[in-house]
Amino acid sequence: MATIRDISEKAGVAKSTVSRYLNDGYVSEATRKKIEKTIKKLEYIPNSYAQNLRLESNPTIGVIIPRFDSYSVTTTLQGIDKKLKELNYNILIENTDRNSKMEIEYLKRLAKMKVAGIILLATKITDEHIHVIEAIEVPVIVIGQEDKRLNCVVYKDYEAAFDLAEYLTDYHFSKIVYLGVDEVDEAVGVRRKNGFIDRFAQDHKNEVMVYHTDFSMDNAMHTTKELLNQIHPDLLICATDNIAIGAMKAIYEKNLRIPEDISLTGFGNYQISNYLNPALTTVHYDYNKAGHLAAENIVQMKGKKINSSTIKVDYQIMPKNSIDKSKRKR
Repeated sequence: MATIRDISEKAGVAKSTVSRYLNDGYVSEATRKKIEKTIKKLEYIPNSYAQNLRLESNPTIGVIIPRFDSYSVTTTLQGIDKKLKELNYNILIENTDRNSKMEIEYLKRLAKMKVAGIILLATKITDEHIHVIEAIEVPVIVIGQEDKRLNCVVYKDYEAAFDLAEYLTDYHFSKIVYLGVDEVDEAVGVRRKNGFIDRFAQDHKNEVMVYHTDFSMDNAMHTTKELLNQIHPDLLICATDNIAIGAMKAIYEKNLRIPEDISLTGFGNYQISNYLNPALTTVHYDYNKAGHLAAENIVQMKGKKINSSTIKVDYQIMPKNSIDKSKRKR
């Protein structure tokens, strides 16, 4: 992605001269032709919106999200928005619909707009993400996925899953199923799953059977129906509360009871989870705080990149009534 600096170096003119040309200032005819030729060669696209952003009294932070229809995303956004308003920053939101290629495109687009920083709620981190983040002249903070080369705000997915499994080992369960998501998502798809499996493996008693769905309630419901046609677990652990809600509907449609026939857990402590019947055993993440921390730190960077660091947001196990208390070990 070409920048004004690239144009100035290729054309052999000062950055101020390129800026003057882009803003319709005076540039000699020979220099104008040289800059135009370089712009065409580098495929540089001047962005009028970027000029408008520079004229704003308050600087702008770009936020890239994977989807709007997610409790964790919207709650994180609320934390970001509230903190940015306190700090007199504007917010510009771009939605990728869980398309990692669009994440790359929005990183480039927001950099062209000359935002003061970018907060990325990533679905995954690839080498292409790293290359673009290192190339653009804008600081970036990632929420939800961890990479040692980047500034990140992450949840303790492995530790939280391990501790929820620790809580569940106080009960007698003979057939355990974990309903997770694809391993493309490092945080939820890999670390969360491994936390459960590793803790249950310590007892050498309970083998965890793993099934995959996606983040939607509908697909979780269909997957749960299919697995219930094959096996009858007495504990179903779900990677998110949304998945657990879909699973709950499937269980009830099979005329089974929660928790008497199947104990059920989620992950995330979504607001709706407390209104289910029974209320869902889950893990609480402070998504609002994660957004607050990301916003606070991106503003502290003041438009400059700093050495990479990782902030970890804590969690809390939330025991509710979706676990069969009669199975508790004496």
